[in-house]
Amino acid sequence: MNNLYDIRISKFWAIFWLVISIFLAFGNIAVGVLSLIIPAYYYDLSKNCKYSYDDEKLIIQYGIFNKVQTVIPLYRIINITVQANIFGFGYIKISDKERSLILQYVVNPRSEMDKLTDKWNNAKTQNIRNEVI
Repeated sequence: MNNLYDIRISKFWAIFWLVISIFLAFGNIAVGVLSLIIPAYYYDLSKNCKYSYDDEKLIIQYGIFNKVQTVIPLYRIINITVQANIFGFGYIKISDKERSLILQYVVNPRSEMDKLTDKWNNAKTQNIRNEVI
């Protein structure tokens, strides 16, 4: 069995909006309580979204009430691009033969892309299903 490598998700926006909510709470309690919805959303997103991969597949899991799991065989990936910001997180865009998926709020997306690209190149050279690439 292959070991799964997890891709870490940033909690930056949850912490950022929590601090803003605390400052708003000093001015008006109702506004402060309502503004807690935003950090709760980003915290929940970081807890209920998981990206992982091994030598053969990329697994994307997300959802609160409806858990959705998408498995993409690495040999089917056509392109991997990354965008990072100055805070140390960003996103990785995965394009396969059918669709494009975005892995959001990834911590150190460039290094994660490098690791994923190595696995992707190995899967392409092995061409597990003998498909034409």
